[in-house]
Amino acid sequence: MYIRTIQRKNKDGSVVRYVQLAHNYWDSAAGQSRAKVIYNFGREDELDTEGLRRLIRSVARYLGPQEVLKLEAHYSGDAPLSFVSSRALGGAWVLN
Repeated sequence: MYIRTIQRKNKDGSVVRYVQLAHNYWDSAAGQSRAKVIYNFGREDELDTEGLRRLIRSVARYLGPQEVLKLEAHYSGDAPLSFVSSRALGGAWVLN
């Protein structure tokens, strides 16, 4: 699945873009891959970005913590977190 944008030109010459969630499948009758639109988010200029963020958080629940950190770092531009070292502190200290 992927997010795609399509555009069309109005009679007055303005261009309108639409955002869609799509999935490719193989059409054996035609012998080629086709895109199936799963959900149409609507016009790009009227896009509900908060709704997209909720969708991403919902899908991220099924990923492991490492994958979520990698995705957050990739899209925020920060370097991903890495494990540097650990120290044994003892059970009594932790329970205290």
